[in-house]
Amino acid sequence: MDDQRLFAIEQGGDESGEGAVTPIVFLHGFDGRAEIWASLQDALASPKRRTIAFDLPGHGRSRDFPGFGPPKIAARAVIAQLDARGIGSAHIVGHSMGGAIASLIGLFAPERVASLTLLAPGGFGKEIGAARIRAVMDAEGAEAIGKALAGMGAPGWVPDPDAVAAIAAARDPAGRAAMRQIFEHLFATGEQGVLPLDAIAATGCPLHVIWGEEDRVTPAGQSDGLPPDFTVSRLPGVGHMLMLEAPGTCVAAVRAAVDRAEKR
Repeated sequence: MDDQRLFAIEQGGDESGEGAVTPIVFLHGFDGRAEIWASLQDALASPKRRTIAFDLPGHGRSRDFPGFGPPKIAARAVIAQLDARGIGSAHIVGHSMGGAIASLIGLFAPERVASLTLLAPGGFGKEIGAARIRAVMDAEGAEAIGKALAGMGAPGWVPDPDAVAAIAAARDPAGRAAMRQIFEHLFATGEQGVLPLDAIAATGCPLHVIWGEEDRVTPAGQSDGLPPDFTVSRLPGVGHMLMLEAPGTCVAAVRAAVDRAEKR
């Protein structure tokens, strides 16, 4: 892999020129991969709509991206990838750490962002379920990974066994070492950094936040008292892994956010 380029899974966008519409870009959370967005990409990609899900710096097939770790580096890396693909602006969907990165893209380059849809985003408050994140990071084998991943969702949620098996199959020692390095950068204190939410709101980007009421990683209360520019939706009975726990609801929410932004 070219270490200056992020790996991406792309769908849709077969029609170019006047038929094309603004692409949708997906950014996964800590220790994630592009495949986590499969159900949303399948639903939202079309001949007119290109969708792109990245492996973020230090993750998956973008492991060797230089300087990986800080969300600011990831945000600038994604902006560079938009440039490399000739994309002037995009609807950006981010989950957890990917939501923080999406927010920074909106702050750094608001003209590149048609809308932001943030699923349980990082950086909206100091509290973070670091022990649950570490448990998934350190789990070995499909059974242990499945048990740890279940702890990221609402109580009683059981992850899809095929998805868990795919996560287990993709793991290797070098990847785990990279994750631990990023974990120490982000969560070593037991808290997470907080984004300048007023400044992000002031960019004028359409902002939609979706949160699971049962989130045990980034508490749903972090969506309280946000600047009025943020539209907030809270999902009862859903935890931190919204795109896996409630994929249909997430598809509908992204589609609605995109439609609203394109009718402005």
